[in-house]
Amino acid sequence: MQLDVVDVVYRITLTNKKFYKRTMAAQRVSVLFLLGTVTTVSAFQITSVETKIGTINGKVENVTWFGETFKIHKYFGIPFAEPPVGELRFKKPVPKSSLNKPLDAFNHSHACHQVTIYKLGNVSTDEDCLYLNIYAPERQSENEKLAVMVWIYGGSFMHGFSDIYVADNLATYGNVIIVTFNYRISVWGFLSTGDEYAPGNYGLWDQHMAIKWVHDNIAVFGGDTERITVFGESAGSASVIFQTLYPGNKGLFQRAIAQSGSIGAFWSINKNNPQNAQHLGSLAKCDTRNNEALIACLRDVPAQKLEEFVSEFSYGLLTFPSPFAPYIDGEFINYDQEHAFDSDNTLPKDSQDIFAAIDLMTGVISKEGSVFVLPMFGVMDPEHFLPNRTFFEEELVPIFLNTLYGEPVPRSVRASTTVEYTKWSNPDNEYNIRDEFVSMWGDGTFVAGLFRTLNKHATLSSNLNNTYMYYFDEEPDFTGGFAPMTWFKKLGHGEDIPFLFGFLHSGVTKEEFNVIPSPWEETLSRDFIRLWTNFAKTGNPNLPDDMNINWVAYTKTSQHYLHLSRNMTSANVKQYWNQRRAKFWTSLVPELMKTTCISAASCQRSLTSALIFLFILLKTLMLY
Repeated sequence: MQLDVVDVVYRITLTNKKFYKRTMAAQRVSVLFLLGTVTTVSAFQITSVETKIGTINGKVENVTWFGETFKIHKYFGIPFAEPPVGELRFKKPVPKSSLNKPLDAFNHSHACHQVTIYKLGNVSTDEDCLYLNIYAPERQSENEKLAVMVWIYGGSFMHGFSDIYVADNLATYGNVIIVTFNYRISVWGFLSTGDEYAPGNYGLWDQHMAIKWVHDNIAVFGGDTERITVFGESAGSASVIFQTLYPGNKGLFQRAIAQSGSIGAFWSINKNNPQNAQHLGSLAKCDTRNNEALIACLRDVPAQKLEEFVSEFSYGLLTFPSPFAPYIDGEFINYDQEHAFDSDNTLPKDSQDIFAAIDLMTGVISKEGSVFVLPMFGVMDPEHFLPNRTFFEEELVPIFLNTLYGEPVPRSVRASTTVEYTKWSNPDNEYNIRDEFVSMWGDGTFVAGLFRTLNKHATLSSNLNNTYMYYFDEEPDFTGGFAPMTWFKKLGHGEDIPFLFGFLHSGVTKEEFNVIPSPWEETLSRDFIRLWTNFAKTGNPNLPDDMNINWVAYTKTSQHYLHLSRNMTSANVKQYWNQRRAKFWTSLVPELMKTTCISAASCQRSLTSALIFLFILLKTLMLY
């Protein structure tokens, strides 16, 4: 269902035979009418709409879920940009010109070329891949306007495509229009030479163009252009935040939902993009001394050859994070994305203004860090992972910190992290150490970004009721998802996706992700959809479908959040989740990273200062 961070690192790990030689079996986890006309053909009804690019024909189907039957109008494979091929490779997308004839939008189109470390089944990839899909519930009257939700998929900016997200249940039960679309990823979406010849971020520009197409055309499908929400998960979530900061999106959407990801995480950026472009050029035997010549040469390299270079470990470009990821291009991203949401950092005013005006809902899952129980992060045998204290302190913590920050990391940061992620009631217990390893990765990689995003938005916004936080913690009955360890029972990264989409998937990845929900999971899925679509309709997850929860908005002082779980009541609205460790990553570690160990003596002084600071911080947080 979801091809994302965990899938990437897991499969890269399997590819890297140097670190992992044992293949591990992963268990994956209507009067009724729209604007236009409806006719019937042999297999299904056809519905037609007139868009700004021409006539588009879709199909009408029945959807039955949770004891209710709905009609839905589907339009698949609508081009929103010209094919980014030839001279358009490594350039911004060009808007799609008018259609020469009506488009039969009955079937999905190509997925974009990507890192091929997993099987796509019968899905074809191509550079001609900038298409979108629309799921529009049938309306009760022509005058009814439906809220619109535009989904951005994840995949570590390395792989993924829109067609695996089947939105029948989400659209019909939530009574909203869902749009999914493809955007360029990996080398095709993010290669950069750091100058005008290849600035990068073409995938982010694709996202922007898809959002603009929706804003300009969705009304004829029954959509309300004043109620458009962008939402996504993991790299899609980081993409959502990038879009909320881009001034060119002003007026194109009003709300955003960011699930398990923000900007600034180590996997969401790659400052070495130009060096990686040089490496790719050398592999392709291009002239790397001149960037203009380099890009001209790379435009002529067959797509299949580029795919080979980024998909085979031996070429040195199959790494995590992606060697081609968002980059500061001075246009789409004209701020320090790594530190954009730090408390002492100032964003450009136009980015601040659009970000503050957008209603935001964001959150994480309880055990995001389970995705890093992998050989490349020091865990050679995930299934039997039970580290002792010495291995944790001397191997696992340094690998973690070097992954997040690169080298060198001050000794004070290493010492403080070891102190923080030790259960002092029983510090040598291997099960405790394993739990703390998972928490460390989750907090440092996802929770820190969550609170930076929340606090920045709540601080900038003049509306005290347009920032919402959630925390999803349950133990699912279904087996699957992305953490392949049998000992892992909680929710891991990406396992909110089945709940949000009503446990539907395309069948493309059925062998890897075949989830059959239990009754309580179906009920929670219904609640998920109601909350998410409430927010899309009103900017308030409590309305218009009142669930008697009274989810209170987040502020820096109150820090309310909703604990998503089965059988939710108003008691699920809580305060101050995981604050000690959030402060550790958003306050203490940034200060410690400013220190530099010049000598053993200075390192000792840094360590002493760090421990004193940590003690004061922990005492302060006892107030929460």
